[in-house]
Amino acid sequence: MKLVDRIFGYLLILGACGHTAGTLLWLKPMSDLFIWSLGASIAGALCGVLNVVRAGRPDDKTLAVITTVGTACWCLLALAFGLSIGNVLDPRALMHMITSFVLVIFGVRTILGSRAAKQEDRRAVGALSSI
Repeated sequence: MKLVDRIFGYLLILGACGHTAGTLLWLKPMSDLFIWSLGASIAGALCGVLNVVRAGRPDDKTLAVITTVGTACWCLLALAFGLSIGNVLDPRALMHMITSFVLVIFGVRTILGSRAAKQEDRRAVGALSSI
């Protein structure tokens, strides 16, 4: 599952690269929309990178929470973009929505998994201290 998790992180990075390419090709350089679009590209890439890192650190609850919240926000922004252009099934919006949604699921699994691991650690420490 870790491999699939990382693949979706890399897909989000790839989507951010596509976002950057679209910005450079179709928007007037240095316009306000151009600058905000490049900023969104950075945000998407950072979400992807953080998800790749999170996939390799299953015990890092803080990273999992930050990444999951950020990726959920990215998913909502992709949905908002689809709604703003009148087509939530547009491939640009849909790719980001699906990829982000899957990464949110993986993030929640990481959060819940780290809680279970900590509970097991507490039980083991409790068992050792009673000896």
